Amino acid sequence: SKFIRPAREALILRRLVARHDGKLPKAVIVRMWREMISALLQVEGPFVVAVQAPKSETALWDLARDHYGSRVRITPLPAGADVLKAVARGKATVGILPLPRQGDRSPWWPQLMAKGDGVPHVMGRLPFGDIGNVRDPKAEAMVIGRAPNEPTGDDRSWIALSLKTPRSRRAVLAAAKALQPDARLCLDRIGKGRDWLLDVAGFGSDIDAVQLGNALGAEIRLLGSYASPLPAAALADANGH
Repeated sequence: SKFIRPAREALILRRLVARHDGKLPKAVIVRMWREMISALLQVEGPFVVAVQAPKSETALWDLARDHYGSRVRITPLPAGADVLKAVARGKATVGILPLPRQGDRSPWWPQLMAKGDGVPHVMGRLPFGDIGNVRDPKAEAMVIGRAPNEPTGDDRSWIALSLKTPRSRRAVLAAAKALQPDARLCLDRIGKGRDWLLDVAGFGSDIDAVQLGNALGAEIRLLGSYASPLPAAALADANGH
């Protein structure tokens, strides 16, 4: 999976959108280039996308198809653990998992805290561009994989905190925001107040996670980084659409 370079892809799309001023909508330009990028990746080697898609759920499948192209092989799997296993074992190039929500009974992100060479990390967030005609317009997903992360100049990172003493959500978020003002997605693991997930601005190696850990009395673990998706304003055309 060394030929996958999400950061490079993000930079290409940002440049294209920034300089485009033709009549073709910017969202269409992004879609066309995503299809070409995906096709080129499939020429370079086997490319399989594992998607958490239990029963008849289509939201993440739609996001995966829109981002990785209409010709990529998509493997639907019933649970997040199955997606993680497929990526860890090399049966899938990338995995698509739902954005964690407060109150998840069995969140998938703590499994990224495992130690070992094959453990996947966060490397993308979907949708990157326009949502298009996805059947669930509120759908959001994370991309996991094993290819090295690279900075793009506008990135966010996931940091897991393992607290020695349980703390309230408010206390954890306040301590995090003191060091990272736009820290968000403060989720706990099954409500016990010891394991927390933070989504913060910056690329992994540039974040002073040690200071964050010390402030909270926590062990810290970087779970990966991703290029910030294109904001709606960047995709707006001359007529405002």
